Amino acid sequence: MIRKRIDNAAILLMVVICGVWGSQQVAIKAAAADMSPFLQVGLRSAIAALFIGLLFQRRDNIFGLLRDRNIAKMGAIVGLLFALEFVLVSVGITLTTASHMALYLYTAPLFSAIGLHFLLPEERLSRLQWCGLAIAFLGIAIAVTMVPQNGNTQWSLTGDLCGLFAGMAWGASSVAIRCSRLATIPSSCTLFYQLATTALILLLIGLMLGETTVQLTTVLVMSLTFQTVIVAFLSYLIWFTLLRYYHVASLGTLILMTPAMGIIAGVLFLGESLQPAFIAGALLILIGLLCVSLPPSANLRRLSRL
Repeated sequence: MIRKRIDNAAILLMVVICGVWGSQQVAIKAAAADMSPFLQVGLRSAIAALFIGLLFQRRDNIFGLLRDRNIAKMGAIVGLLFALEFVLVSVGITLTTASHMALYLYTAPLFSAIGLHFLLPEERLSRLQWCGLAIAFLGIAIAVTMVPQNGNTQWSLTGDLCGLFAGMAWGASSVAIRCSRLATIPSSCTLFYQLATTALILLLIGLMLGETTVQLTTVLVMSLTFQTVIVAFLSYLIWFTLLRYYHVASLGTLILMTPAMGIIAGVLFLGESLQPAFIAGALLILIGLLCVSLPPSANLRRLSRL
């Protein structure tokens, strides 16, 4: 299939998607007092996996593909990495702000870029991309130096590191998909494996920790509806559809709006404060991500065409 250059419709959809993805940490944290983050993510993943299975089983043979041992093995590995990502998010979101979590989680492209550089010849990084990595990691170092001096702040180094390690897990899952047969099967199948594994693991963790108390509030209902229907189901389907019809590089550049929108959402909806070190680090991380997202042959004229 010949992919199209990005147009106004795709840009509008990407703005909406980035806003949705950037806000999911806010939704989890807003309802954390009413339901454990483990149960929130586990429940939303289970319902979304059910939706995906019912909608795409006939077309994409989601369950039939698991009879292939290689696909089943890689599906399990990617599912475990996806689950690890959200275990870290669920732990970290109670220890830091949604703004911090949104920024560190979306460092995932940095780690996937490094992994793919060493595994796939066509994914070798250019000098500009290596410079972008250096800038981004400098930004991370600056941002995490903002360690609270007392227990009255909204964030902690532990929570921030959970977000960063969650980004590593996400990046590792992207590398695993790209370098395996999962890259050749329908995206709905991979998404189903990720969601189903995450649902099973996080719900079990929630039960084992005894975090089963649920207060059925309006905030919780709205949060779960948003996370399940909008984030885990519709936004991913729209994203995979865009990947089928538009240039991946252009979409990858636009997705950099997500951490910025997550930071804005945390400030607007949760009243989170931003410190100078974090703002400076965030700007460097976003600049680095932009450089890394550009293909090796890219130049400034490519940016002007987006």
